[in-house]
Amino acid sequence: MVFDGHSDIFTDVLQKRLKGETDVLRKHHLPRLRKGQIEGGCFVLWVDPPYTTDYVKRTEQLLWAVKEEMAECQDAVLVHNTAEIQKAKEAGKFYILLGAEGLASIGDDTDKLDQLYEFGLRHAMLTWNEENMLGTGVQGTPTRGLTEAGKKMVRALEDRKMIVDVSHLNEASFWDVMATASTPILASHSNAKALSNAARNLTDDQLKEIAKTGGLVGLNSFNLFVSQSIPEQTIDRFVDHASYIADKIGVEHMGFGFDFFEFLSNDAMKDYSDQDTSYTVGLEDCSKVPVLLEKMRGAGFTEEEMEMITWKNWHHLIQKILG
Repeated sequence: MVFDGHSDIFTDVLQKRLKGETDVLRKHHLPRLRKGQIEGGCFVLWVDPPYTTDYVKRTEQLLWAVKEEMAECQDAVLVHNTAEIQKAKEAGKFYILLGAEGLASIGDDTDKLDQLYEFGLRHAMLTWNEENMLGTGVQGTPTRGLTEAGKKMVRALEDRKMIVDVSHLNEASFWDVMATASTPILASHSNAKALSNAARNLTDDQLKEIAKTGGLVGLNSFNLFVSQSIPEQTIDRFVDHASYIADKIGVEHMGFGFDFFEFLSNDAMKDYSDQDTSYTVGLEDCSKVPVLLEKMRGAGFTEEEMEMITWKNWHHLIQKILG
């Protein structure tokens, strides 16, 4: 079975619920997730363009959608630690670790972080692509790193035993996090910059630094992070990233953070390129994950290594930080 370390499905849940739909997970997502052998994942609150004009309002809407959806969905459950994950697995339920893809909605207010924690969040990035009161995303000023408030927020996340995720930070902010944090660090959905020179991918030095913390890198299926060349945006190139990162930092620091969003509009693509699609050929959505697993086995990953990458490493990270 597979743990997907990054999903924007709750954005789709919100969009559909605002149009009057209910039971969105069961109707639109769980069947395909199960076909893909995905048993759980980290689902984030993502404020997508054009709603970035009001982070607070959109985040409140997302929280409403999560609350309403989870209250009626009998086949999925929010989890907060490894014991709850195990309980969900035994009950045959899809389990969701809730996170935040950026904290622009709370500014520098740690009391508001407490409110998110009480709601159930156990994971957070400081930014999406923007620069905000805490730090700088990949589309911000390259030399601007974390603010003092951002460093305080990193410590606040650690104090609350929340997972700190660096996937959307620019390099200056990344290194500031590394100088500030004391717990294992996550890059939930980033690939190797050596194979695709995307701003969101990680240099060799960044990969190695994450490994030094005992952290984890989740491989991303978004096409531009697999390759900047359209003909190379294939499942085989994705496997190349897996092999490359395994060689650099070891399989014990690898997982998946697929970032599938074939269910959403292409508006977010405008932040990256003029391409009309976001998927990697052969890995178009979560139902194709079993094909990927076979290709990785064919590339030389052993069954023990596959077990580590597909779920064990994620569970170990959650155990280390959340208990």
